[in-house]
Amino acid sequence: MRHILLVDDEPKLGRVLATALQSAGYTVERVLSGSEALAKLASMTFDVVVTDLKLPDISGIQVLQHVRELPSAPDVIMMTAYASAETAVEAMRLGAVDYLIKPFSIDELRIKIARLIGRRALQEQNGNLQAQLEKVQSIESLVGTSARMREVIEQIHQVAATDATVLLLGESGTGKTVLARAIHHHSRRRNGPLCEVHCAALPPTLLESELFGHERGAFTGAVEQRIGHVEKADRGTLFLDEIGDVPPLLQVKLLRFIQDHQFHRVGSSQLRTVDVRFIFASNRNLAQAVRDQTLREDLFYRINVFPIHLPALRERSDDIPKLVHDILRRRHPLLSIGQPALDLLQRYPWPGNIRELENILERAAILVGTGNAAGQNVIGVEHLPRAFADSALPVTPSGLLHPGFSIDRLEKELIMESLARSSGNKTEAAKLLGITRRRLYSRLKSIENDNESEDNPAESTDGIKPKQ
Repeated sequence: MRHILLVDDEPKLGRVLATALQSAGYTVERVLSGSEALAKLASMTFDVVVTDLKLPDISGIQVLQHVRELPSAPDVIMMTAYASAETAVEAMRLGAVDYLIKPFSIDELRIKIARLIGRRALQEQNGNLQAQLEKVQSIESLVGTSARMREVIEQIHQVAATDATVLLLGESGTGKTVLARAIHHHSRRRNGPLCEVHCAALPPTLLESELFGHERGAFTGAVEQRIGHVEKADRGTLFLDEIGDVPPLLQVKLLRFIQDHQFHRVGSSQLRTVDVRFIFASNRNLAQAVRDQTLREDLFYRINVFPIHLPALRERSDDIPKLVHDILRRRHPLLSIGQPALDLLQRYPWPGNIRELENILERAAILVGTGNAAGQNVIGVEHLPRAFADSALPVTPSGLLHPGFSIDRLEKELIMESLARSSGNKTEAAKLLGITRRRLYSRLKSIENDNESEDNPAESTDGIKPKQ
Protein backbone atom coordinates (compact mmCIF):
# COMPACT_ATOMS: atom_id res chain seq x y z
CA MET A 1 0.00 0.00 0.00
CA ARG A 2 1.42 3.37 -1.06
CA HIS A 3 1.30 6.31 1.40
CA ILE A 4 0.45 9.87 0.40
CA LEU A 5 0.65 13.01 2.56
CA LEU A 6 -1.88 15.70 1.60
CA VAL A 7 -1.14 19.22 2.91
CA ASP A 8 -3.86 21.87 2.35
CA ASP A 9 -5.52 24.38 4.66
CA GLU A 10 -8.86 24.17 2.85
CA PRO A 11 -10.77 21.41 4.74
CA LYS A 12 -13.42 20.86 2.09
CA LEU A 13 -10.91 20.49 -0.79
CA GLY A 14 -8.68 18.31 1.37
CA ARG A 15 -11.52 15.89 2.16
CA VAL A 16 -12.51 15.64 -1.52
CA LEU A 17 -8.92 14.92 -2.62
CA ALA A 18 -8.30 12.44 0.21
CA THR A 19 -11.49 10.50 -0.61
CA ALA A 20 -10.56 10.35 -4.31
CA LEU A 21 -7.06 9.07 -3.60
CA GLN A 22 -8.28 6.53 -1.06
CA SER A 23 -10.74 5.18 -3.61
CA ALA A 24 -7.76 4.73 -5.96
CA GLY A 25 -6.14 2.39 -3.42
CA TYR A 26 -3.76 4.75 -1.61
CA THR A 27 -3.35 5.34 2.12
CA VAL A 28 -3.77 9.09 2.71
CA GLU A 29 -2.74 11.24 5.68
CA ARG A 30 -4.31 14.72 5.55
CA VAL A 31 -2.99 17.77 7.49
CA LEU A 32 -3.96 21.47 7.42
CA SER A 33 -0.61 23.20 7.99
CA GLY A 34 3.10 23.04 7.21
CA SER A 35 4.09 22.34 10.81
CA GLU A 36 1.71 19.38 10.96
CA ALA A 37 3.24 18.13 7.71
CA LEU A 38 6.76 18.27 9.19
CA ALA A 39 5.57 16.31 12.23
CA LYS A 40 4.02 13.61 9.99
CA LEU A 41 7.19 13.41 7.88
CA ALA A 42 9.23 12.86 11.03
CA SER A 43 7.09 9.94 12.19
CA MET A 44 6.04 8.24 8.95
CA THR A 45 7.40 7.37 5.53
CA PHE A 46 5.54 8.60 2.45
CA ASP A 47 5.84 7.94 -1.27
CA VAL A 48 4.28 11.24 -2.43
CA VAL A 49 3.63 14.59 -0.76
CA VAL A 50 0.95 16.80 -2.30
CA THR A 51 1.20 20.25 -0.74
CA ASP A 52 -0.32 23.66 -1.32
CA LEU A 53 2.15 26.47 -1.95
CA LYS A 54 0.39 28.85 0.43
CA LEU A 55 -0.09 27.53 3.98
CA PRO A 56 -1.09 29.35 7.21
CA ASP A 57 2.27 28.96 9.02
CA ILE A 58 5.13 28.01 6.69
CA SER A 59 5.09 27.91 2.90
CA GLY A 60 4.87 24.86 0.71
CA ILE A 61 8.37 25.73 -0.53
CA GLN A 62 9.68 25.28 3.02
CA VAL A 63 7.92 21.92 3.27
CA LEU A 64 9.55 20.97 -0.02
CA GLN A 65 12.99 21.97 1.23
CA HIS A 66 12.51 19.86 4.36
CA VAL A 67 11.37 16.89 2.29
CA ARG A 68 14.48 17.04 0.12
CA GLU A 69 16.66 16.59 3.22
CA LEU A 70 15.00 13.32 4.26
CA PRO A 71 17.04 10.09 3.82
CA SER A 72 14.35 8.51 1.65
CA ALA A 73 12.71 11.57 0.17
CA PRO A 74 9.17 11.24 -1.22
CA ASP A 75 8.18 12.89 -4.48
CA VAL A 76 6.52 16.30 -4.11
CA ILE A 77 3.66 17.73 -6.16
CA MET A 78 3.08 21.44 -5.57
CA MET A 79 -0.44 22.91 -5.74
CA THR A 80 -0.86 26.63 -6.31
CA ALA A 81 -3.71 29.02 -7.05
CA TYR A 82 -1.26 31.53 -8.43
CA ALA A 83 -1.02 30.82 -12.12
CA SER A 84 2.41 32.33 -12.58
CA ALA A 85 5.28 30.60 -14.29
CA GLU A 86 7.70 31.94 -11.68
CA THR A 87 6.24 29.95 -8.74
CA ALA A 88 6.08 26.72 -10.75
CA VAL A 89 9.65 27.14 -12.00
CA GLU A 90 10.90 27.90 -8.49
CA ALA A 91 9.19 24.82 -7.06
CA MET A 92 10.61 22.59 -9.81
CA ARG A 93 14.07 24.10 -9.34
CA LEU A 94 13.98 23.25 -5.65
CA GLY A 95 13.05 19.63 -6.30
CA ALA A 96 9.30 19.32 -6.88
CA VAL A 97 8.64 16.67 -9.51
CA ASP A 98 5.37 18.22 -10.73
CA TYR A 99 2.82 20.96 -10.01
CA LEU A 100 -0.92 21.59 -10.29
CA ILE A 101 -2.58 24.96 -10.79
CA LYS A 102 -5.93 25.35 -9.04
CA PRO A 103 -8.57 24.61 -10.05
CA PHE A 104 -7.56 21.19 -11.40
CA SER A 105 -9.46 17.97 -12.03
CA ILE A 106 -9.20 15.03 -9.67
CA ASP A 107 -8.35 12.80 -12.63
CA GLU A 108 -5.33 14.99 -13.36
CA LEU A 109 -4.09 14.48 -9.80
CA ARG A 110 -4.71 10.72 -9.98
CA ILE A 111 -2.76 10.44 -13.24
CA LYS A 112 0.22 12.39 -11.88
CA ILE A 113 0.37 10.34 -8.69
CA ALA A 114 -0.03 7.04 -10.55
CA ARG A 115 2.88 8.01 -12.80
CA LEU A 116 5.10 8.85 -9.81
CA ILE A 117 4.14 5.69 -7.91
CA GLY A 118 4.91 3.58 -10.97
CA ARG A 119 8.29 5.21 -11.37
CA ARG A 120 9.14 4.66 -7.70
CA ALA A 121 8.10 1.02 -7.92
CA LEU A 122 10.36 0.54 -10.93
CA GLN A 123 13.27 2.24 -9.14
CA GLU A 124 12.79 0.03 -6.10
CA GLN A 125 12.64 -3.07 -8.26
CA ASN A 126 15.81 -2.06 -10.09
CA GLY A 127 17.50 -1.38 -6.76
CA ASN A 128 16.54 -4.81 -5.46
CA LEU A 129 17.72 -6.51 -8.63
CA GLN A 130 21.00 -4.58 -8.51
CA ALA A 131 21.51 -5.60 -4.88
CA GLN A 132 20.87 -9.24 -5.79
CA LEU A 133 23.28 -8.95 -8.73
CA GLU A 134 25.93 -7.40 -6.49
CA LYS A 135 25.55 -10.31 -4.07
CA VAL A 136 25.66 -12.95 -6.78
CA GLN A 137 28.80 -11.45 -8.34
CA SER A 138 30.65 -10.78 -5.10
CA ILE A 139 33.40 -13.04 -3.86
CA GLU A 140 31.41 -13.48 -0.66
CA SER A 141 28.74 -15.28 -2.70
CA LEU A 142 31.16 -18.13 -3.39
CA VAL A 143 30.08 -20.91 -1.06
CA GLY A 144 32.81 -22.98 0.50
CA THR A 145 34.90 -23.23 3.63
CA SER A 146 37.07 -26.18 2.65
CA ALA A 147 40.82 -25.63 2.43
CA ARG A 148 40.74 -25.84 -1.39
CA MET A 149 37.98 -23.24 -1.70
CA ARG A 150 39.61 -20.91 0.82
CA GLU A 151 42.73 -21.04 -1.32
CA VAL A 152 40.74 -20.24 -4.47
CA ILE A 153 38.93 -17.32 -2.83
CA GLU A 154 42.22 -15.91 -1.51
CA GLN A 155 43.71 -16.08 -5.02
CA ILE A 156 40.69 -14.24 -6.43
CA HIS A 157 41.07 -11.50 -3.82
CA GLN A 158 44.73 -11.12 -4.79
CA VAL A 159 44.30 -11.03 -8.56
CA ALA A 160 40.98 -9.18 -8.91
CA ALA A 161 42.45 -5.76 -8.13
CA THR A 162 45.10 -6.14 -10.84
CA ASP A 163 44.85 -6.26 -14.62
CA ALA A 164 46.66 -9.60 -14.81
CA THR A 165 45.41 -12.27 -17.19
CA VAL A 166 43.61 -15.06 -15.31
CA LEU A 167 43.26 -18.69 -16.40
CA LEU A 168 40.50 -20.65 -14.64
CA LEU A 169 40.98 -24.42 -14.81
CA GLY A 170 38.53 -27.05 -13.65
CA GLU A 171 36.00 -29.62 -14.72
CA SER A 172 32.72 -28.65 -16.33
CA GLY A 173 30.24 -27.42 -13.75
CA THR A 174 32.75 -26.32 -11.10
CA GLY A 175 31.77 -22.65 -11.35
CA LYS A 176 34.37 -21.08 -13.65
CA THR A 177 31.87 -18.58 -15.06
CA VAL A 178 30.79 -17.54 -11.56
CA LEU A 179 34.42 -16.92 -10.62
CA ALA A 180 35.07 -14.92 -13.80
CA ARG A 181 32.15 -12.64 -12.98
CA ALA A 182 33.35 -12.26 -9.39
CA ILE A 183 36.83 -11.25 -10.59
CA HIS A 184 35.35 -8.63 -12.93
CA HIS A 185 32.99 -7.37 -10.24
CA HIS A 186 35.87 -6.77 -7.81
CA SER A 187 38.24 -5.24 -10.38
CA ARG A 188 38.76 -1.59 -11.24
CA ARG A 189 36.86 -2.36 -14.47
CA ARG A 190 33.64 -3.28 -12.66
CA ASN A 191 31.81 -0.32 -14.23
CA GLY A 192 32.91 -1.45 -17.69
CA PRO A 193 31.40 -4.28 -19.73
CA LEU A 194 31.98 -7.99 -19.12
CA CYS A 195 31.75 -9.83 -22.44
CA GLU A 196 31.55 -13.63 -22.29
CA VAL A 197 32.26 -15.91 -25.25
CA HIS A 198 31.90 -19.71 -25.08
CA CYS A 199 34.45 -20.76 -27.69
CA ALA A 200 33.26 -24.38 -27.88
CA ALA A 201 29.65 -23.37 -28.56
CA LEU A 202 30.42 -21.67 -31.88
CA PRO A 203 31.56 -23.26 -35.14
CA PRO A 204 35.06 -22.18 -36.24
CA THR A 205 33.65 -20.25 -39.19
CA LEU A 206 31.63 -17.98 -36.87
CA LEU A 207 33.96 -17.72 -33.89
CA GLU A 208 36.33 -15.23 -35.55
CA SER A 209 33.42 -12.97 -36.52
CA GLU A 210 31.95 -13.22 -33.00
CA LEU A 211 35.27 -12.21 -31.49
CA PHE A 212 36.54 -9.56 -33.86
CA GLY A 213 33.40 -8.50 -35.74
CA HIS A 214 33.06 -8.07 -39.49
CA GLU A 215 32.30 -5.51 -42.17
CA ARG A 216 29.32 -5.65 -44.45
CA GLY A 217 30.01 -8.00 -47.37
CA ALA A 218 33.05 -9.58 -45.70
CA PHE A 219 31.64 -13.03 -46.45
CA THR A 220 28.45 -14.65 -47.69
CA GLY A 221 25.66 -13.70 -45.34
CA ALA A 222 27.41 -10.62 -43.89
CA VAL A 223 24.60 -8.24 -44.82
CA GLU A 224 25.52 -5.64 -42.23
CA GLN A 225 28.45 -4.51 -40.11
CA ARG A 226 28.90 -6.34 -36.81
CA ILE A 227 30.82 -5.25 -33.72
CA GLY A 228 32.72 -8.16 -32.15
CA HIS A 229 33.00 -9.04 -28.47
CA VAL A 230 36.59 -7.81 -28.18
CA GLU A 231 35.41 -4.37 -29.26
CA LYS A 232 32.36 -4.44 -27.00
CA ALA A 233 34.63 -5.29 -24.05
CA ASP A 234 36.69 -2.09 -24.42
CA ARG A 235 37.56 -0.71 -20.94
CA GLY A 236 36.11 -3.87 -19.43
CA THR A 237 36.78 -7.60 -19.25
CA LEU A 238 36.80 -10.22 -22.00
CA PHE A 239 36.04 -13.74 -20.74
CA LEU A 240 36.78 -16.57 -23.17
CA ASP A 241 35.45 -19.88 -21.90
CA GLU A 242 36.82 -23.20 -23.23
CA ILE A 243 39.88 -21.50 -24.71
CA GLY A 244 41.35 -24.93 -25.45
CA ASP A 245 38.73 -25.45 -28.18
CA VAL A 246 39.78 -22.47 -30.32
CA PRO A 247 40.77 -23.76 -33.80
CA PRO A 248 44.51 -23.54 -34.70
CA LEU A 249 44.19 -20.84 -37.36
CA LEU A 250 42.28 -18.54 -35.01
CA GLN A 251 44.81 -19.21 -32.24
CA VAL A 252 47.38 -17.23 -34.26
CA LYS A 253 45.11 -14.18 -34.54
CA LEU A 254 44.08 -14.46 -30.91
CA LEU A 255 47.73 -14.60 -29.83
CA ARG A 256 48.48 -11.37 -31.69
CA PHE A 257 45.47 -9.68 -30.15
CA ILE A 258 46.47 -10.73 -26.61
CA GLN A 259 50.01 -9.41 -27.19
CA ASP A 260 49.17 -5.90 -28.42
CA HIS A 261 45.38 -5.51 -27.96
CA GLN A 262 45.05 -4.70 -31.66
CA PHE A 263 42.85 -6.43 -34.24
CA HIS A 264 41.13 -6.17 -37.60
CA ARG A 265 37.47 -6.79 -38.17
CA VAL A 266 36.88 -9.53 -40.71
CA GLY A 267 36.92 -7.86 -44.12
CA SER A 268 38.56 -4.65 -42.88
CA SER A 269 42.13 -3.33 -43.21
CA GLN A 270 41.70 -0.81 -40.39
CA LEU A 271 43.73 -1.65 -37.30
CA ARG A 272 41.76 -1.11 -34.09
CA THR A 273 42.98 -0.97 -30.50
CA VAL A 274 41.02 -1.77 -27.34
CA ASP A 275 41.75 -1.79 -23.62
CA VAL A 276 40.55 -5.10 -22.17
CA ARG A 277 41.42 -7.41 -19.29
CA PHE A 278 41.54 -11.10 -20.18
CA ILE A 279 40.03 -14.02 -18.28
CA PHE A 280 40.26 -17.47 -19.85
CA ALA A 281 38.78 -20.80 -18.75
CA SER A 282 39.06 -24.43 -19.77
CA ASN A 283 37.96 -27.84 -18.54
CA ARG A 284 40.82 -29.46 -20.45
CA ASN A 285 44.41 -30.18 -19.43
CA LEU A 286 45.99 -27.39 -21.50
CA ALA A 287 49.55 -28.57 -20.86
CA GLN A 288 48.55 -31.91 -22.41
CA ALA A 289 46.86 -30.05 -25.28
CA VAL A 290 50.22 -28.37 -25.98
CA ARG A 291 51.93 -31.76 -26.01
CA ASP A 292 49.21 -33.08 -28.32
CA GLN A 293 49.82 -30.03 -30.56
CA THR A 294 46.18 -28.95 -30.46
CA LEU A 295 47.08 -25.77 -28.56
CA ARG A 296 49.93 -23.47 -29.53
CA GLU A 297 52.67 -23.38 -26.91
CA ASP A 298 53.16 -19.60 -27.24
CA LEU A 299 49.41 -19.03 -26.77
CA PHE A 300 49.44 -21.26 -23.68
CA TYR A 301 52.19 -19.18 -22.09
CA ARG A 302 50.30 -15.98 -22.91
CA ILE A 303 47.13 -17.09 -21.17
CA ASN A 304 48.77 -19.02 -18.31
CA VAL A 305 49.73 -15.89 -16.34
CA PHE A 306 47.71 -16.42 -13.15
CA PRO A 307 46.18 -19.91 -13.20
CA ILE A 308 43.51 -20.80 -10.64
CA HIS A 309 42.55 -24.46 -10.27
CA LEU A 310 38.94 -24.98 -9.22
CA PRO A 311 38.49 -28.20 -7.27
CA ALA A 312 35.87 -30.69 -8.34
CA LEU A 313 32.89 -31.01 -6.02
CA ARG A 314 33.92 -34.52 -4.95
CA GLU A 315 37.24 -33.04 -3.77
CA ARG A 316 35.49 -30.68 -1.36
CA SER A 317 32.62 -32.74 -0.01
CA ASP A 318 32.76 -30.72 3.23
CA ASP A 319 31.24 -27.82 1.27
CA ILE A 320 28.22 -29.80 0.04
CA PRO A 321 25.93 -29.11 3.05
CA LYS A 322 26.45 -25.35 2.70
CA LEU A 323 26.02 -25.50 -1.07
CA VAL A 324 22.77 -27.46 -0.68
CA HIS A 325 21.35 -25.04 1.88
CA ASP A 326 22.41 -22.05 -0.25
CA ILE A 327 20.74 -23.46 -3.39
CA LEU A 328 17.55 -24.27 -1.50
CA ARG A 329 17.51 -20.82 0.15
CA ARG A 330 17.76 -19.10 -3.24
CA ARG A 331 15.43 -21.34 -5.27
CA HIS A 332 13.15 -23.15 -2.81
CA PRO A 333 13.15 -21.24 0.50
CA LEU A 334 10.30 -23.34 1.93
CA LEU A 335 12.19 -26.61 1.51
CA SER A 336 14.76 -28.26 3.77
CA ILE A 337 16.71 -31.49 3.48
CA GLY A 338 16.93 -34.44 5.83
CA GLN A 339 20.29 -35.62 7.18
CA PRO A 340 20.17 -39.09 5.51
CA ALA A 341 19.66 -37.45 2.10
CA LEU A 342 22.42 -34.95 2.83
CA ASP A 343 24.76 -37.79 3.76
CA LEU A 344 24.10 -39.46 0.41
CA LEU A 345 24.83 -36.21 -1.43
CA GLN A 346 28.15 -35.94 0.38
CA ARG A 347 29.18 -39.48 -0.58
CA TYR A 348 28.21 -39.19 -4.25
CA PRO A 349 31.20 -38.65 -6.65
CA TRP A 350 29.49 -35.79 -8.60
CA PRO A 351 30.82 -36.15 -12.17
CA GLY A 352 28.74 -33.07 -13.12
CA ASN A 353 29.88 -31.00 -10.13
CA ILE A 354 27.80 -28.03 -8.88
CA ARG A 355 25.65 -27.93 -12.01
CA GLU A 356 24.62 -31.55 -11.40
CA LEU A 357 23.93 -30.78 -7.73
CA GLU A 358 21.61 -27.92 -8.74
CA ASN A 359 19.73 -30.19 -11.14
CA ILE A 360 19.36 -32.98 -8.57
CA LEU A 361 17.94 -30.54 -6.01
CA GLU A 362 15.55 -29.12 -8.62
CA ARG A 363 14.31 -32.65 -9.35
CA ALA A 364 13.94 -33.38 -5.64
CA ALA A 365 11.96 -30.16 -5.13
CA ILE A 366 9.51 -31.22 -7.85
CA LEU A 367 9.05 -34.65 -6.27
CA VAL A 368 8.50 -33.14 -2.82
CA GLY A 369 5.91 -30.77 -4.28
CA THR A 370 3.96 -33.41 -6.21
CA GLY A 371 3.88 -36.01 -3.44
CA ASN A 372 3.82 -33.68 -0.50
CA ALA A 373 1.87 -34.57 2.61
CA ALA A 374 0.54 -31.71 4.69
CA GLY A 375 3.41 -29.83 6.31
CA GLN A 376 6.11 -32.13 4.86
CA ASN A 377 8.59 -29.91 3.00
CA VAL A 378 11.70 -32.00 3.56
CA ILE A 379 13.83 -33.61 0.85
CA GLY A 380 14.41 -37.23 1.79
CA VAL A 381 16.36 -40.17 0.40
CA GLU A 382 13.28 -41.21 -1.59
CA HIS A 383 13.46 -37.96 -3.58
CA LEU A 384 16.99 -38.69 -4.85
CA PRO A 385 17.82 -40.84 -7.89
CA ARG A 386 18.55 -44.54 -7.32
CA ALA A 387 22.21 -43.99 -8.27
CA PHE A 388 22.77 -42.06 -5.05
CA ALA A 389 21.74 -44.95 -2.85
CA ASP A 390 23.79 -47.36 -4.99
CA SER A 391 26.87 -45.11 -4.75
CA ALA A 392 26.72 -45.37 -0.98
CA LEU A 393 27.18 -49.16 -1.05
CA PRO A 394 30.73 -50.14 -0.03
CA VAL A 395 33.05 -51.70 -2.61
CA THR A 396 34.03 -55.17 -1.38
CA PRO A 397 36.66 -57.62 -2.70
CA SER A 398 33.91 -60.10 -3.54
CA GLY A 399 32.35 -57.51 -5.82
CA LEU A 400 35.63 -56.96 -7.66
CA LEU A 401 36.88 -60.51 -8.08
CA HIS A 402 35.59 -62.06 -11.29
CA PRO A 403 37.10 -63.82 -14.32
CA GLY A 404 39.40 -61.47 -16.17
CA PHE A 405 40.05 -59.23 -13.15
CA SER A 406 43.55 -57.67 -13.10
CA ILE A 407 44.91 -55.90 -10.03
CA ASP A 408 47.60 -54.24 -12.17
CA ARG A 409 44.99 -52.84 -14.54
CA LEU A 410 42.88 -51.63 -11.62
CA GLU A 411 45.89 -49.85 -10.09
CA LYS A 412 46.75 -48.23 -13.41
CA GLU A 413 43.16 -47.05 -13.94
CA LEU A 414 43.01 -45.59 -10.42
CA ILE A 415 46.26 -43.69 -10.96
CA MET A 416 45.18 -42.37 -14.35
CA GLU A 417 41.82 -41.29 -12.93
CA SER A 418 43.48 -39.48 -10.01
CA LEU A 419 45.75 -37.60 -12.42
CA ALA A 420 42.80 -36.65 -14.60
CA ARG A 421 40.83 -35.34 -11.63
CA SER A 422 43.79 -33.30 -10.39
CA SER A 423 44.56 -31.88 -13.89
CA GLY A 424 47.96 -33.59 -13.84
CA ASN A 425 48.97 -32.30 -10.39
CA LYS A 426 50.83 -35.29 -8.90
CA THR A 427 50.69 -33.96 -5.33
CA GLU A 428 46.90 -33.74 -5.50
CA ALA A 429 46.69 -37.10 -7.27
CA ALA A 430 48.68 -38.72 -4.46
CA LYS A 431 46.29 -37.23 -1.90
CA LEU A 432 43.30 -38.67 -3.76
CA LEU A 433 44.95 -42.11 -3.73
CA GLY A 434 45.94 -41.87 -0.08
CA ILE A 435 49.66 -42.44 -0.82
CA THR A 436 52.81 -40.32 -0.75
CA ARG A 437 53.96 -38.43 -3.81
CA ARG A 438 57.17 -40.51 -3.80
CA ARG A 439 55.17 -43.72 -3.98
CA LEU A 440 53.05 -42.30 -6.81
CA TYR A 441 56.21 -41.49 -8.80
CA SER A 442 57.40 -45.04 -8.19
CA ARG A 443 54.13 -46.53 -9.43
CA LEU A 444 54.17 -44.24 -12.50
CA LYS A 445 57.70 -45.37 -13.30
CA SER A 446 56.58 -48.99 -13.00
CA ILE A 447 53.62 -48.33 -15.34
CA GLU A 448 55.97 -46.64 -17.81
CA ASN A 449 58.32 -49.63 -17.76
CA ASP A 450 55.39 -52.00 -18.29
CA ASN A 451 54.28 -49.94 -21.30
CA GLU A 452 57.78 -50.05 -22.76
CA SER A 453 57.85 -53.82 -22.33
CA GLU A 454 54.54 -54.09 -24.18
CA ASP A 455 55.94 -51.93 -26.99
CA ASN A 456 59.08 -54.16 -27.21
CA PRO A 457 57.86 -57.77 -26.81
CA ALA A 458 61.21 -59.14 -28.01
CA GLU A 459 62.70 -58.10 -24.64
CA SER A 460 61.79 -59.82 -21.43
CA THR A 461 61.35 -57.91 -18.19
CA ASP A 462 64.86 -58.83 -16.99
CA GLY A 463 66.48 -57.49 -20.14
CA ILE A 464 67.58 -60.95 -21.42
CA LYS A 465 66.57 -61.65 -25.00
CA PRO A 466 64.93 -65.01 -25.59
CA LYS A 467 66.53 -67.50 -27.94
CA GLN A 468 65.65 -67.05 -31.59
